[in-house]
Amino acid sequence: MSLAIIAAVPTLANASTLTPQSKLLTEQFNSQAQRESNVEYLKGMPQPAWLIADKDDKKGRGRDDDDDDDKREVRVDLNRAKNLARQAAEAANGGVRVYRAEASMHGPASQCPYVDNGDSWTFTFLGGRPGATASTIESVVTVYKNSSRVLVAYNGSVRTTRQIQVQNFTTSQRTVLVDLLRGNCGCNYLLSNSLRTQIISQTRSLPPGIQKQLLRGKGLPPGIAKKLVPLPKQVNTYINLPAQYDLFVVGSNVVLIDQVRYTVVDLISNVL
Repeated sequence: MSLAIIAAVPTLANASTLTPQSKLLTEQFNSQAQRESNVEYLKGMPQPAWLIADKDDKKGRGRDDDDDDDKREVRVDLNRAKNLARQAAEAANGGVRVYRAEASMHGPASQCPYVDNGDSWTFTFLGGRPGATASTIESVVTVYKNSSRVLVAYNGSVRTTRQIQVQNFTTSQRTVLVDLLRGNCGCNYLLSNSLRTQIISQTRSLPPGIQKQLLRGKGLPPGIAKKLVPLPKQVNTYINLPAQYDLFVVGSNVVLIDQVRYTVVDLISNVL
């Protein structure tokens, strides 16, 4: 046996004896190799349809898709509307530490006090300090179904008297309102000159189809609501109209609004 072979024997013997560190490295290497082998195997297998679609969706999503999401129409269901109404009342009354709505506003939406206006829901509910036995605050909140609009129509002390419900203008009320806006009424003093100027100027700023968007029993579209010109409450008193109703001029129309539900009760077209 040559000296070279004899010298190599101890080296081979030492190489066959692995330290704990060497074993760990070897196991990690083998595990990594196995994972790579599995990946190569899976690449050749047909992937589930949902996985492929998910990858395509993620790959294709970009700025344009985000913009489309922002433009999508908002749709509010009854349960979310109930929560938005309650949260609006909580914000209006100082927060949940000092105010809590009645129990029905924390339960199933179908059991809470609401009215379906077609394009919106109006919630009328009581509340007060947390833990109190008697409710001291009444809130009336309207939540629109196809927009993010939430309107607090009333938030104050509990109303104990039953209010008179108005279904439409009487014939005499129509006559007085038309004459008043046209300046042919003995009650012309109810409208100041500046208010008359404002009414005339807004009739020219509205699109021609504005009247088609005013429907009895429906809420006011947001674009119209910003252009309303309110008439003073003295007009209500003069024509014997309950104070919980508001009179507005929009375009050439006089509109009667239920301020509790914020819906159109009646209107007089082509006054101006």
